[in-house]
Amino acid sequence: MEISINIFGSPLNQNHRLIHLYQLTYFLANTMKIMKYIYSVMFATMMILLTASTLSYSFSQTPDSNVASNIFNNKELIVPKNVKNFVILIPNEAHESPDLPKDQRLINQPYVPQNLVVDPGTKIVWFAGDVGHMRKVILEDENSNEIFNSILKFNSASKVLPFNQSGKFTYFETKANKDDPNFVMKGSVTVTGPEPNSSINISKNSLKSNFDTLSVIMIPTKDINKHAKILNENSLNILDQYSFKDLRQTAGGGANQTLLVLGSNGPIDPTISTLKKITSTLPYS
Repeated sequence: MEISINIFGSPLNQNHRLIHLYQLTYFLANTMKIMKYIYSVMFATMMILLTASTLSYSFSQTPDSNVASNIFNNKELIVPKNVKNFVILIPNEAHESPDLPKDQRLINQPYVPQNLVVDPGTKIVWFAGDVGHMRKVILEDENSNEIFNSILKFNSASKVLPFNQSGKFTYFETKANKDDPNFVMKGSVTVTGPEPNSSINISKNSLKSNFDTLSVIMIPTKDINKHAKILNENSLNILDQYSFKDLRQTAGGGANQTLLVLGSNGPIDPTISTLKKITSTLPYS
């Protein structure tokens, strides 16, 4: 007797079931290809999002997370004790009063940084970036004795002033704004005693300490790459940056100004020369 075993059922259905098995196999194979493609797209998308998130964090405006944002938000900088020179910026529209109905200032302080803490022996220079205006810097000690007086044209720097005595020094300019006679441009330099300044925390501020000269400059955010090239060509390092919407609110909702903290080695004159190159090209005027 001949016995026939048919795993597909009756002989009449054998071809029909083979066709279905082929179709199922084909469908699964194509499904696997599609899933592989989907997984590839999902992986690529995740990598793009991760990269974008990292870049966004690098240029974020998180308050008090780094040196530049500290200067902007707290209006103060504690300078590492090894730094020999610091250039204080008189920013564009520094003379505009915040009490006027329509704020004309770009940044929230008349001097950047408005308050500076340094060790004895640090040399200070004021750099005038207020387009089309003469600026005056009068420095007084704690007893209101005038010890320094300088008149600055736009895009020029004061003489180098060494701070050898400890104490708090105030500098200012009165009658800087005719529309608000009571407005006074005012800043301070606090010189610590001979003991180490324990409040300096370089790691918290993310500020490299191996530079002789530190300075700051404010530039349009859209022009960072252009000016970064000039800074690099002149051996000025961008140590930190913070982008913000200027007080005129001309950015259409986005950050349109960037504060750069710069470091360089050697004497202060090359830094001043480079700042002049950049400031003379800024579109504020």
